[in-house]
Amino acid sequence: MYHEIEFLPGECAQIDWMEVNLPFGRAHGFVFVFAWSRYLFVRFYPRSSMEFFLDGHIEAYREAGGAARENWYDNLKSVVIKREPQIIYNAQFIDYMRHMGVSVHACNPGKGNEKGRVERAVRDIRNFVETHDFADIRDLNTKTDIWRRRWNERIHRSTHAIPASMLEEESFLPLPPIPYKPYRMVQAIIGTTAFIEFDTNRYSVPTDYASMAASIAVYPDRLEIVVRGRKIASHERSSGRYCKVEHPAHREKLLQRTPHAKNERIDHLMTNMGQEVALFLANAQEQGEDRLTIAYRLFRILKSSSKAMLLSAVREANTHRRSIRFVEQTLTPACDAVEVYPQNASLLDITYRTRELTDYDELT
Repeated sequence: MYHEIEFLPGECAQIDWMEVNLPFGRAHGFVFVFAWSRYLFVRFYPRSSMEFFLDGHIEAYREAGGAARENWYDNLKSVVIKREPQIIYNAQFIDYMRHMGVSVHACNPGKGNEKGRVERAVRDIRNFVETHDFADIRDLNTKTDIWRRRWNERIHRSTHAIPASMLEEESFLPLPPIPYKPYRMVQAIIGTTAFIEFDTNRYSVPTDYASMAASIAVYPDRLEIVVRGRKIASHERSSGRYCKVEHPAHREKLLQRTPHAKNERIDHLMTNMGQEVALFLANAQEQGEDRLTIAYRLFRILKSSSKAMLLSAVREANTHRRSIRFVEQTLTPACDAVEVYPQNASLLDITYRTRELTDYDELT
């Protein structure tokens, strides 16, 4: 038997992880419930590590437009390091809670009633997941989000009110003006071939940093590699295993030392950069152009443009069957500018009302 626990608007939120095994693999569900309104937020991640834990909080607070004054958790390692002889909290998570101005309450072990609201929400989510099919984690989140929004629009079995409507009556703390970055730091050694390994995958760094000690800032969607306080590389985080993620520009100095293999190596690097680049080079070769020259011209663009920008321009070129000149005009400032006009020419006729500078004195 338990005493019934009641909360005031904006007083408390309850948070927990859940795991589901699906045909595409295991997914970890971040479940966040505001205790008074019963408003539910759910997001599935490939893992339950700190960067995903922080990202779940950030997204839940962003959607709600504020934060409850206290968060309740059980013995999650992301929150509680150990309980005896006294509770020791995870330092990075407490730093985030202080940034938000939110207090942390660690529930007593085995006392399921203390966070019964989130436990019941986990049961409902599991029932939904077990009765539907999902292609991958993106599909899982898309379908779960549709179900969750309907869940928040229905009359709750305990409050006999609609959670989405009650959310507007919650008394939340305002969100801080400076956002918190959801990442964790991992220490590693860069290999002699200028790759650093994380979570079974290998990521390239400039060859000058081979064999050095480095720190990896692990975000939910990317990795930033830091040596001696300087960011030397940034990569999109791979969701696979035993993959090699390489930025061709990281090999520039090494290529200068091995000129006999330079062009072939550049072609290999650019081909492995992405399927869109491999297709672009193959199309250029079919049209009678020198493949090695085209690969080198793409490689030169990386000196002034990011990898993501180059891949985007190459995808556009593939779609419209355009040449290397199109990619260069799009990304290289030194080339002739490509003129772009709106379909509706009247949009270029912009008028505005001028104001006297004295009008702004009232704001100071």
